[in-house]
Amino acid sequence: MTNNIKTFKELKKLFKDTQWLTIKFSKDEVTNQFKSCRFDRDFHLSNTTPDEFYFNKHKLDQRIDKKTQSDVYRLRLLAIKNHYNNNLYGNKPKSVENSKSYTIYEVVGSTGGGLWSKFVPTETKFWVDNYTDQLLYISYKRDDVWFNNFFTNKIDKSVSNNYAELFEEKTYHLAYEQSTYKIVTAKGLDYEDAKKKAEIENPELVWKSGRINKKWENIGKVKVDKLPEGDFDMNNFLKY
Repeated sequence: MTNNIKTFKELKKLFKDTQWLTIKFSKDEVTNQFKSCRFDRDFHLSNTTPDEFYFNKHKLDQRIDKKTQSDVYRLRLLAIKNHYNNNLYGNKPKSVENSKSYTIYEVVGSTGGGLWSKFVPTETKFWVDNYTDQLLYISYKRDDVWFNNFFTNKIDKSVSNNYAELFEEKTYHLAYEQSTYKIVTAKGLDYEDAKKKAEIENPELVWKSGRINKKWENIGKVKVDKLPEGDFDMNNFLKY
């Protein structure tokens, strides 16, 4: 079987040569190593061996091999036509920036409608140069454990990919907000008039766009003139 893959032609050969229906999986692999597959729909249990599973052939692409006069079931590579709808628009990897023309491919089995809709068992994507046929970039997903292992063992290490960075811890700045309430009592001809007078007397109550730190925001009328101590649900006091 093809190893050290660098071109799209070699990658297609890998898919063609792989006997997808003969690959055995344990229940643990099926349950924990496939991000985009469902245990009860995309695999079937062996008729003879306990805890031995295989791809559901009805979810794979079916072709007729005229030489052997038999049915062939396989996964294949299909071009993604609309990059925007596939969450790829604007996320061009650096390794493809100098390519005059490239195509992004995904792994697909059956594309039938109804119950057997398009089967995409992994979120792995392949960027291919249309002029040179070279693999430019491989995009992996962390939870696609089985497919990640399958591809990283076959594709040449020189092909740019995001595999290593999936397991690098990054620093994130997380913002949280805590609501604080107070009741301001004001007189007016109606609710809006009372609100206007309250804001004249208390300028900090005037609305400003954006989530400004330590600014008060009017959320409506309430049924009480004083709030209880401790934790409470403000919705219980609002008057609609």
